[in-house]
Amino acid sequence: MDNELFRHYQNIMNYFGEILGANYEFVLHVLKPDGGSYIGHIVNGDLSGRSLNSPLTNYAKKLISEKVYLNQDYVVDYVGEGPKGKKFRSSTLFIKDHEGQLQGLLCINFDADVYRKVVKDILKLVNLSSDIELIEKKTDQEQPVEKLTDNIRNIIYSVIDKDILESGAQLSPEQKRLAISKLKEYGIFEIKGTINEVAEIMGMSESSVYRYHQMISRNDKHLHSSQSN
Repeated sequence: MDNELFRHYQNIMNYFGEILGANYEFVLHVLKPDGGSYIGHIVNGDLSGRSLNSPLTNYAKKLISEKVYLNQDYVVDYVGEGPKGKKFRSSTLFIKDHEGQLQGLLCINFDADVYRKVVKDILKLVNLSSDIELIEKKTDQEQPVEKLTDNIRNIIYSVIDKDILESGAQLSPEQKRLAISKLKEYGIFEIKGTINEVAEIMGMSESSVYRYHQMISRNDKHLHSSQSN
């Protein structure tokens, strides 16, 4: 994505962020020529807890790998899930150049909880409890297709208990493998400089993190090759 295109979408995000307010999160994912990506700009990132160091979601990777952008300009109104199970109404715009090549993704996540509360309060005033139950049931049944991961530490916490990790206890090889495998799944290692951060959080050396990452990558490649045959 060239600088002019980047500034164009950055201005759009800031503009709509001001208009629509704090219940809308805007995230600009910039795709790199080598196949990696990074978050170039974010507005109201506190909604999902993400920052410029957060990874591309697995759902976004799926859209890219399946080349959905070749036949669609955007995907709208799917359910994203943030930390602690919070649900968002999410949409993704495919940013393409004049030749149709994908340059980035503009993702919008809408927190509708405050509006659901207003609706339920109004229904309570007219004693329509069955309608309230229906709203709550539909909300509970919504299945997220996207996990909005906030940061490296919380991904590791999903595999290794926070108290164990922060106690400085020696992690077992299996705990290390599971944590680094999970980080790889989320694309954390596509972000420059993350090996150092992972090593610090997990109490490992950078070389050890790198070795585990290489081992997991080889195993994944072997598994994929076996399944293809």
